[in-house]
Amino acid sequence: MEIKAYECLCDDALKIRVTVFVEEQGFKDEFDDIDERALHLVMYDGDMPVATCRCFYEDDPECWHIGRVAVIKEYRGKGLGKEVMEEAEKMIRQKGGKVCELSSQCRAQGFYESCGYAAEGDVYLDEGCPHVKMTKHI
Repeated sequence: MEIKAYECLCDDALKIRVTVFVEEQGFKDEFDDIDERALHLVMYDGDMPVATCRCFYEDDPECWHIGRVAVIKEYRGKGLGKEVMEEAEKMIRQKGGKVCELSSQCRAQGFYESCGYAAEGDVYLDEGCPHVKMTKHI
C-alpha cells in the first residue's frame, strides 16, 4: 500500500468520497470550498485507490482539521483508515501542527478513539447524521 498527498481534490479521492459518503451514506453536501485548499491523501493498493482523507487549517497553523476519512467497502476492517490517519498526522506535524480536530459521525467515534482522539462537547447533526467533535494533541 502506498499513500500519496495531493494539493487539490484529485479524481481518486473524489471517487472514493462519492462511493462512501454520497452513494452508501446518502450525504448530499459532500464537496465544499475547503476541497480547493485542503491537502488530500489517497491510499493505493497498486493502482486502485482504496482510502482517502483531507487535512486543512483555518486560522491557526498549529490546529488542523482532518476530515472526509473514507475506506472503500472491500478494504474495511484491515486497518487502512488508521494508516491514513497516522500519515495525515505525520504530515500535519511536519507542517507545524500540534492539534488535530475532526467531526466524527457518532457511529465512527470508537474508531477515532482507537486513533487517540477524545470527544468534546455535545452531539450535533450534520445533514441529519449525529456527529461529535474530537481532538488529539500530536
